[in-house]
Amino acid sequence: MKVLVLVLACAMPALGIAGTLSTTTSNNGTGGVFMNLIAGPVPLDITGFDSYFGGTGAANVEVWTRPGSYVGFDASNVGWTLSEVVAATGAGTATLAPIPLATPISIGAGQTVAVLLHGTTSGRALRYTGTAASPPVTNWSNADLALFSDVARTGNVPFGGTRFTPRCFAGNVHYNLVPEPASFIAMGLGVAALLRRRRR
Repeated sequence: MKVLVLVLACAMPALGIAGTLSTTTSNNGTGGVFMNLIAGPVPLDITGFDSYFGGTGAANVEVWTRPGSYVGFDASNVGWTLSEVVAATGAGTATLAPIPLATPISIGAGQTVAVLLHGTTSGRALRYTGTAASPPVTNWSNADLALFSDVARTGNVPFGGTRFTPRCFAGNVHYNLVPEPASFIAMGLGVAALLRRRRR
């Protein structure tokens, strides 16, 4: 039993790890910002974001998704799905505020999902970045997740307002890795082999 516990303790960090991909701070806005999220070799669920708002207090954020890239599809909600509306609390232009998702956004290994985060509360829409560097950074990645972002739209109406580019998502993306069933099977076989060896 001790062996089983030890093996599971060692395996779980690799099989169910939570992670965060961070981009940058905001320097202009407000409105909404588009991004492509690309999973690495392991499927994952996006569980939430942290970002900056134009003001403090209650702030609704619409979360839109579509399979594949947003490039060429940022002027209309055709082909997009309104995943949920998050009741967030803006913390101002210089402090990150959480945007937790009640319904995680699932991304298969190597797949791309486009996301639009758009603040719809007057005075507390999302901020973004894009004027601090020339050219601004539009790509971020780690071993699990890559992010591309270069379009934002002003105002409180998703897909409306003035389009600016390059403008990029500012903040953090939170995710959980979702192991393939084969990973659990392999782990179970390894545990079984260790237990058989121990009995001998």
